[in-house]
Amino acid sequence: MTNGRFVSVRHRAVTNSHKSRMSVAYFGGPPLDACIVAPSVMVTPQRPSLFKPFTWAEYKKVTYSMRLGERRIDLFRNCTQLHTQNYSS
Repeated sequence: MTNGRFVSVRHRAVTNSHKSRMSVAYFGGPPLDACIVAPSVMVTPQRPSLFKPFTWAEYKKVTYSMRLGERRIDLFRNCTQLHTQNYSS
């Protein structure tokens, strides 16, 4: 988590009908009790934390309760930080 500085792109696969393709998925994660929080260098008084701290177990629970494609991370957004901050300035 980068406190909104870097935004992940939505994953998609582009297939080629002329050439076969093999994909291997690898899913890794921290221990279930690991606290997920933005690094302190990404949080300042001018740029307060966009997300409240949560555990990997809490994130996985939310992940399994929602449909694919929905933005799960938004459920952990701080109520006071409703808009993405502009880091270009």
